[in-house]
Amino acid sequence: MRLHHRTLISMFVLLLFVVLLAACGGQATPAGPVKVTLRLPWIVNSQFAGPYAAVDQGFFGDEGLEVEIRPGGFDINSITMVASGEDTFGLHDMGSLLLARSEGIPLIASATFFQKHPGAAMALADSGITTLQDFEGKTMGFQEGGPWMLTKAMLVANGVDPASMKQVTIGYDLTPLFNGDVDLTTVYATNEPLLAKAQGFDTVVFLPYDYGIETSSEALFTTDDYSKANPQIVCGMVRAIRRGWEWAVDNPDKAVDIVMAAGGEGLNRGAEMGQFNAQLNHLMTPDTDTNGLGYMTEARWQTAEDVLREQGALDTDVDVTKVFTTDCLGK
Repeated sequence: MRLHHRTLISMFVLLLFVVLLAACGGQATPAGPVKVTLRLPWIVNSQFAGPYAAVDQGFFGDEGLEVEIRPGGFDINSITMVASGEDTFGLHDMGSLLLARSEGIPLIASATFFQKHPGAAMALADSGITTLQDFEGKTMGFQEGGPWMLTKAMLVANGVDPASMKQVTIGYDLTPLFNGDVDLTTVYATNEPLLAKAQGFDTVVFLPYDYGIETSSEALFTTDDYSKANPQIVCGMVRAIRRGWEWAVDNPDKAVDIVMAAGGEGLNRGAEMGQFNAQLNHLMTPDTDTNGLGYMTEARWQTAEDVLREQGALDTDVDVTKVFTTDCLGK
């Protein structure tokens, strides 16, 4: 069977095109941005103003990234979603990442954006509770989790036995505190004090970080394998979120507007602005003035592990140096 003359010419032209394309290294079809996802540990709110600002202002795009931010919730855990491969990156606190590592889940953090963990204990301003020693003999309402473990560690470190208090499990509603059913309750310093103020109650907050229990939160993490295979993408995420927070701090009203647009009708602008302002104390410290946002230290990771171990939440050895990397910080 003989090939038609025109067919031979067409085949030659096609072959020549393929050879030229290979010689050019495929430059005729430039790659687009790398698509990744970022899973939040909670629903949309001002706690995540930095990442949302990074999307809005094009900081992720500057790093060659197209980032989809996905909210978390009661039944959506960022650690589970990243570990399963459903999401590329996530945000969570130090303690949760250490617990994951103890269970054989290989996740690694590249930055922590809240230098001070906001877990705390709170009392009403007129309660007469002004020092940690005043906790003795009082009734503490708590929810299991980070704030309660950090509060107990704070008391022990400052010579107060948690067993000297009556301990009562309560929900997240502040009514037991307002009604006098409990004298203190565990809280997030960036949230519940504002809710109490909105209902006419002044409060006093005891932040474990300020009493020697220095741990951080809002850790950006991914899997070990992804971090090793894609160091430029990981560092690009760190840089973009850092720029997002820096921009948000300089433009708080616009940053809250961006959060409001992302969160929809369920958010209250006044509450979100209040939370944004409250969390600046946790975002920026003398350490970040020197080292930049996202700063981490081995000492803080070790403190987080010590707290978990002392509270009985961690019964296996965890090498904290495997849970975080500072390769992207300062770049």
